[in-house]
Amino acid sequence: MTTTRSKQDLAKGGLKPSLFPDSASVAATANVATANVATANVAGDTLDASLLQSMMESLKNDIFGKIDASAVSLHSEILSVRQELKSSVEPLQRAVEAHEATMRDLEQAATDHSTRIGKLEATVDMLTSQVKRLDDKCEDLEGRSRRNNMRVMGIPEGLEGPCATDFVAQFLRDLLKLDETPLLDRAHRTLRERPKEGTLPRPFVVRVHFFHIQSQILQRAGESSPLLYNGKRISIFPDYTSSVAKK
Repeated sequence: MTTTRSKQDLAKGGLKPSLFPDSASVAATANVATANVATANVAGDTLDASLLQSMMESLKNDIFGKIDASAVSLHSEILSVRQELKSSVEPLQRAVEAHEATMRDLEQAATDHSTRIGKLEATVDMLTSQVKRLDDKCEDLEGRSRRNNMRVMGIPEGLEGPCATDFVAQFLRDLLKLDETPLLDRAHRTLRERPKEGTLPRPFVVRVHFFHIQSQILQRAGESSPLLYNGKRISIFPDYTSSVAKK
């Protein structure tokens, strides 16, 4: 309505309405311009997307190329290190195998030795028991062989003269006041170095021929204790073995 009135006003003023476009024409023109701009924008967006895709493809190819090059280099380095490790490990492996063989030999030897030691221990136990029995038997035999023996201590060195047996027999008779001179098989001093002057003399080992005479001499010596000869103390006691004497 406003447009019609404007045209009427223009006609009254002597102007032609055709010289001025109407609002519909202006709107159509604006729509066409907008469409052209939109088309241009769409074309620009399409161009930018294509360029971006091309750049991304180029970047991707570049990255893949670098990755491939790095992978090839890394693979060659890994192969080199692997070869070095292999060359270093092989001597160690041979040494380990040699040690394993040695250990097996040692284990076998230890097993054999253990078996032999077990047998030896059994043998030693048997021999120990046998030695103990023999030692006890020897001790008994030695004690029996000394049954008629006795020891006389305190007689000064050199007093016995050349015949010690006769001297000791007479010495015992005089010292113990026996009825008769005892029969002695032998009499001698202990077999050790002659002592120096002023030290204790060596004792006499005397074997009496009869056991009952030896028992009488020991009994008389015990009853007459202490025994003195020229101011020297005399001791008479059985000739026990060392093990019995220690007891």
